[in-house]
Amino acid sequence: MANPMRAATVAEIGGGIGQTAGERASSAVGVELNHKEALYTQLASVIRERIYARAWTPRMKIPSEHALMAQFGMARGTVRKALKLLVDEGMLVQVRGSGTYVAEPGISHPAGIRPLSFAESLREQGQDFRTRVIEKRISPASPEVASELRIEEGGEAMFMRRVRTVHGEPIMCQESWLNIKECPGLFDVDYTQESLFDAVQTCAGRKVKTSHMRYMARVAGHEHGELLDCDESAALLLLEQTISLEDGVPVEWCSTWFKPGQSVVGTAVQPDESRA
Repeated sequence: MANPMRAATVAEIGGGIGQTAGERASSAVGVELNHKEALYTQLASVIRERIYARAWTPRMKIPSEHALMAQFGMARGTVRKALKLLVDEGMLVQVRGSGTYVAEPGISHPAGIRPLSFAESLREQGQDFRTRVIEKRISPASPEVASELRIEEGGEAMFMRRVRTVHGEPIMCQESWLNIKECPGLFDVDYTQESLFDAVQTCAGRKVKTSHMRYMARVAGHEHGELLDCDESAALLLLEQTISLEDGVPVEWCSTWFKPGQSVVGTAVQPDESRA
């Protein structure tokens, strides 16, 4: 495994429960105990949500077993079972003599020849869908958001979380960070009526051109399980995209969580020139 980028402090595990993906506050919170659920699965959910939130990034070392025991008042056996669960899911990697790290992302695959507009896709299929905006705000860009959108760290970025429903059933949760400097007026759009894809092109005055995509399998966790009305242990398809305008400027970094039973179909075209 590659050398770890940096070690997380014990305090880092506190924030992020019940907040939005992409960036979490660092305020400390504990585990809200549910006596019907095993303690180790509750701790695993806390750690899982930190990774989903990107508060803990790939190759980052997480707090030690002892630190987790002290933070949450749990026995060593409970902490070890929680970590093993996440290792088995492929979210953590344990390195003998070094510690436990957030696993590297999975392999990327080609997924199509154009950026995905899910609103357009649903309309083409004749589906009667509704969009519910869960959260919309302007926040300082975290280092990771700034890197993906190529904006200044701490500069203004727009975050939005939406849930799309078909016949009253949630089918996907979309969480987007947006480059509002390139899209004046983007925050004021009514996203229950207009798609983000269309709004970006209108506000930017340029067309969306490219999308770099990554597909991953993820356990829903408590937060996304509630939003998508599925079991928190359900396996979900997660699509991460960085979307750029026709002049190459990144305008959106988003994660789309698909409820079980959904799929993404695309076309990959082999280049004319063969490569070894």
